[in-house]
Amino acid sequence: MKTKEKNILGFLLLLCFAGLALGVMTKASWLHHFDNSASVLFSRSINPVNTFVFKIVAFFGSPATVIGLTILGCCWLWFKRDLVICLWIGGLQLVGSAFAEILKQLVGRSRPLHQLVLDSGYSFPSGHTFCTTILVITLLILCLPKIKDQENQLIVLVIGVVWIGMVAASRVYLRDHYASDVIASLLLAGGYLLIVTPYADTVQSKLRRILPERILKPWTPKN
Repeated sequence: MKTKEKNILGFLLLLCFAGLALGVMTKASWLHHFDNSASVLFSRSINPVNTFVFKIVAFFGSPATVIGLTILGCCWLWFKRDLVICLWIGGLQLVGSAFAEILKQLVGRSRPLHQLVLDSGYSFPSGHTFCTTILVITLLILCLPKIKDQENQLIVLVIGVVWIGMVAASRVYLRDHYASDVIASLLLAGGYLLIVTPYADTVQSKLRRILPERILKPWTPKN
């Protein structure tokens, strides 16, 4: 897919996100019915085992955990002297997370009642879903080209998609978010990545010109 096509699709996803945000802010009846239907559907599957599993999923999919993992990954890249990729990955996650948090404050949607795991702050969009989607897709973009076997590529891709889905489902199951919150996060993350990532090579080239050459060279062992 060409850059222009990615940008157009990205803007369409962001437009859909804006439609959901407008529905939340105007308390649209269709959105209320959708969220209630999803909540009833998830409530039928509530049991101790599912709750235990989704609590674990929610922990590893939390913004704090995801950003922490991103920082650890960036530190490893820094140690490997791949500073440009380090800055790109870190910037992609941190800028996106900050943008999502600003939107959350602007919309100001209260969380659902009767949460299975108490969570604070506003509900729309889901920070868990957004941050996890950014991290997983970034890792897939970096790792898939290095996997030569197509079956292994497919396995890694499916694992990534399933994990995003589980994190999103956990937020609705645990009643920390409405279904529209997690859908909005997927739209926002997808739109953001489709608009930004096509310019990765351009941004990274500029960083290589700006940064001192001595910090871009790989570590060399001393004799």
